[in-house]
Amino acid sequence: MKKVILAGICLKTEESSFEGAMQECVALCEACAYEVVSIITQTGNSLDRNTAFRKGKIEELEQLVENTDAQLVVFYNVLTVQMAHRISEQIGINVIDRTSLILDIFATRARSRQAKLQVEMARLEYALPHMISEGGSQERSRGGGVTNRGAGEMRSAVIARTYRNRIAELRKELSDIESRRNRDERRRSKTLVRRVALIGYTNAGKSSLMNSILKECRQSGSPVEAVDMLFATLDTSVRSIQYKGYGFLLYDTVGFVSDLPEPLRRAFHSTLSCACEADLLIHVIDSSDPDIQQKIQATEDTLKQIHADDIPVIRVGNKSDLSEDRSETYSLTTSCLHGTGITLLLDAIIEKLYPKEETCAVFLPYDKIGMFDEYRKVCTMTVDEHLEHGMMITVSGPSEFVQAFRNYRI
Repeated sequence: MKKVILAGICLKTEESSFEGAMQECVALCEACAYEVVSIITQTGNSLDRNTAFRKGKIEELEQLVENTDAQLVVFYNVLTVQMAHRISEQIGINVIDRTSLILDIFATRARSRQAKLQVEMARLEYALPHMISEGGSQERSRGGGVTNRGAGEMRSAVIARTYRNRIAELRKELSDIESRRNRDERRRSKTLVRRVALIGYTNAGKSSLMNSILKECRQSGSPVEAVDMLFATLDTSVRSIQYKGYGFLLYDTVGFVSDLPEPLRRAFHSTLSCACEADLLIHVIDSSDPDIQQKIQATEDTLKQIHADDIPVIRVGNKSDLSEDRSETYSLTTSCLHGTGITLLLDAIIEKLYPKEETCAVFLPYDKIGMFDEYRKVCTMTVDEHLEHGMMITVSGPSEFVQAFRNYRI
């Protein structure tokens, strides 16, 4: 594992959340297979505009690098390219910030074609303003004709143009992928099956909860990967769930994080959009997390940013086997380790998705049998009798769906 030093500046406005944020950075480093060998911090009203740390702390960092044989310094604070370059020159090893670290994690986690393209675009969008502001080292490519060579373009300008062209290509390809995904979603919506999305802070246990639901419902769908690590899931997974005669599609989404870098938020818009299109959100909360309120707030802020804050939500306190009761924070609790609370959650989902029940007897002609296949995914359909020209059926379900049979009631 690469040895890294974690550095951070505690601004007066961040004192209450700084310690938790630094611990999260440690977890981010571990998720990128980095070993944090030391942590160095400084308190102040602002970052030094040249080197972030003040002069004495930079000298302390330089000595720490020598003593620990660290190969990289990761700053919690956002650095300009000039800051990172000056620090690196003085201490002799590379310096990156939290945004670059998250981009590195996403790059190693991406599996699907869509995720890989999204990560590449995010990295280019993040690097582009740095490239422009850096202005290169005043090196210029040679221009002009054989007898009249001009100064030509700065090398950084050439690279920036290459980045822009590649970003445009990636946007086009991602747009095509999103169009295909939207067609799939439209086909799903025509089946009248409701959609439920698991959302929450990264590593809250969304994937484990999905697997527990699959197990409880004895579904045939393959389990999703569940690892105790930040950003283990980047690609959206969807499974069909049948429970007590009702059906819905369950989505496992990418985890949220506080101060998600803007390039990543833009790049993963299509991945996060499944939360915007859901009929119900399950906000999965790590009930054992000491910074629970800050992470709930970070998730709710992200929902606002993607315009999904008006969708009904059930708050679930997951990992209840590791925590005390905090019933005032969430509606119910679950433990994926012990399989507790899963049926209560499923009952709550069905109650939210199908709140008003209605039952009626209908005579359905055989030429309308397609309605039986279409609506049995959202209603309970009991065949009472087969007749010469049709079937006698008892239909039970949400009023909005049962009303589709109003012309066939008896």
